[in-house]
Amino acid sequence: MGLIPEEAPERRVAAESAVRQRPDDPAAWIALSQACEVLVDQDRMIAAARRAVELQPRNIDAIRQLAGSLFQTGPGQVEARALFEELLVLAPSDPVALHYLHHFAMLDGDYRRAIDFSERLERVQPGSPNTAARIARAFKLMGQPAEAAKHFARAAARCDDEQLPFPDGPMAHLKPVFTALAGNNALAEKLSVELCQESGLGLADLSHPRYPDDCAESISRLEDRVAGRDLFIFGNGPSLADITSRPADVAALDFASMTMSSFPIVEDALLRPIGRRADLACMTHPAVVQQLVPAIREWFGAVPSSILILPLWVREHAALAGGLEFLLGTSDHLFWFDCFSELPPSPTDPLHFPAINTLLCALGVGMLARPRRIFLFGFDGQIQGHDPQRPGALYYGEHHQSYFAPRRHEPEMRRYTQTSLWWDSLLFNEMAPSVLRYVALLFDLPQPPIYNVCVDSAVTSFPRITFERFREIVSREDLRP
Repeated sequence: MGLIPEEAPERRVAAESAVRQRPDDPAAWIALSQACEVLVDQDRMIAAARRAVELQPRNIDAIRQLAGSLFQTGPGQVEARALFEELLVLAPSDPVALHYLHHFAMLDGDYRRAIDFSERLERVQPGSPNTAARIARAFKLMGQPAEAAKHFARAAARCDDEQLPFPDGPMAHLKPVFTALAGNNALAEKLSVELCQESGLGLADLSHPRYPDDCAESISRLEDRVAGRDLFIFGNGPSLADITSRPADVAALDFASMTMSSFPIVEDALLRPIGRRADLACMTHPAVVQQLVPAIREWFGAVPSSILILPLWVREHAALAGGLEFLLGTSDHLFWFDCFSELPPSPTDPLHFPAINTLLCALGVGMLARPRRIFLFGFDGQIQGHDPQRPGALYYGEHHQSYFAPRRHEPEMRRYTQTSLWWDSLLFNEMAPSVLRYVALLFDLPQPPIYNVCVDSAVTSFPRITFERFREIVSREDLRP
């Protein structure tokens, strides 16, 4: 029961054969693009879709495939938007075009237009909880909380299915989330407990066929590294300078460390200078893992207890596409979780974290390690200042060789990153409280205090504190066990 079909490589081979036999057939090129998409082969995915459009510029399926392919690449979103607009002219009820054009309108701050796109989508595909939630989010950003609450409540109601009522329906995981966003926190907590502990299946079930056989042992290894200690999680926002410039202030502290995708940056700037190495690192994309293979191998050798935290689909990608064979065997260095959709964890899939950003996945896994407290550093969730083109506005140490972003300094890419940071922070703030509550309930864990050491962060789900306040908290003897 995989996330990536086992026959994906064969489908690509068959699609390649089809385009050789029918080089003027747009359908063959669309099929090749789709086959490459499954295998995360972005360059060939786009090239094949572009060829289909060249052959038939008004082919709706070809335009849709090229627009969707470009959307996945970041910098290609400018071209993707124009294609989605063209698609909507040719097919005014196309649900894919309506979905993405809602997204672009939200990024523009044109919330009324975003609502219009979602209302049109509602007429084409009625009854979706997510469509109601998108309308609610737009009203919330327009400064109309009562209207937003009404639509979030409608989204929650749609998570009950007549055939499979809560908590067994396919969208049941989202009902407490939308209920909380509608303003009914007491009911959201009641529903969360029912979903995670009192439903027919009850607490976390680690027997999911996608999960490795050693899931319980892997969680125990996490606890061995962290339990009872503070967990410092390091991102790469500009505010990371607040801690990397003051290594003496953290050198004597007892903490476990978790880093994000570009973990050598934190090691070089903070941990190595105080004689430490990262304990845990969380990554969510195979291209990033591929970029850092030499650093990962060195880290594994230098830190026998190090753990690399990865989504299961990366392992499946490695098995099908090759290039990351060290992920395929059993290893005490690896911890696997699931993040192939936006649904939160549930009793039957308790290691699933919504595919919003790496931080949400890292926090979900970090909770399993039973930390005493969690402190976040470098999670600004937005640019520093108002100009995304200013060096240092997006990332700490932007010129560091460990960043996987060869186009990071292009204006288009920086503008895309700015809007993506805002969007991810918005979705994170909506989802994180419920996701972490689910984890605590499913695994019967205490919820540790979480502090974001960045007072200007757009990540507002946790108390935002200054570095000085952080130092006060960790130095207070009455907070120590």
